[in-house]
Amino acid sequence: MNARTLKLAPALVLVAALNTACEDFDVEPYMPTVTFSELRVNDVDWDGIESDFVFNVNNPNPLTINLDRFNYSLAFEEVEWLSGDSPDGLELAAADASELALPVSLEFETLFEMVQAVRGEDDIGFGLQGSFGFDTDLGPVDLPYSEDGGFPAPRRPTFSLEKLKVKDISFTGADLNLRVNVDNDHGSNLFFQDVNFAVNLAGVDVGGGFLADLGDVGAGASTQTVNFPITVNFLDVGTAIYDVLQGEKLEVGFAADMDVDSPFGLIPLAVAETKRIEIER
Repeated sequence: MNARTLKLAPALVLVAALNTACEDFDVEPYMPTVTFSELRVNDVDWDGIESDFVFNVNNPNPLTINLDRFNYSLAFEEVEWLSGDSPDGLELAAADASELALPVSLEFETLFEMVQAVRGEDDIGFGLQGSFGFDTDLGPVDLPYSEDGGFPAPRRPTFSLEKLKVKDISFTGADLNLRVNVDNDHGSNLFFQDVNFAVNLAGVDVGGGFLADLGDVGAGASTQTVNFPITVNFLDVGTAIYDVLQGEKLEVGFAADMDVDSPFGLIPLAVAETKRIEIER
């Protein structure tokens, strides 16, 4: 997001002019300016975000002045989320720029109850407006600002159990593939890494495994299928699993931990799903 210098209120120009003894005095070099610097993301996961809207307030004057007021109104997709003011203000050092940060922490579940993120998009639109206020000898002067842009909107990818494929079975064991549909709601690709998984069949833990990654699964705004290979030893888990694999359907439990490389950085993800699914031979 590019920094932009915001326009000053005409009232500030008037005050500066009245404070000079000469009508043609150039006040422009002495006017404070407000610059929106960045949306700084301090921490983000699938549940929430901690961020700062960062401004630079520049005082070109040779004397220290006070920023007496700061008020704000933050909206997402044109729906107001929060508003308020900071009456304590900020002291602006002489001939220096001071950083002012508006901290915003929120839970995505609460945000998405109010504003729906669009499938195929990584962000939701934000609008931030308000003013910075100075008290002068001639009265208060306020510098308005207005910013808009994109705010990170991570949505947890979903894992849905589809089918259990019996590749090979004998009286001592079986080789299975658990087909899982992975849905990515974002516009950008997600990359699933360091996947540790475990599977249970009919309530019996039968093992699991590790996958370095899930390949091409995770393309933007799509649902794709990944196969999780499982080798079952009936001597370890009991021959009753052999019997349940002869049926048409089976209750399968799937749990996994992994890291997801996303547009917002590397985010840990834990998955736990249980479903009665078809057995394919």
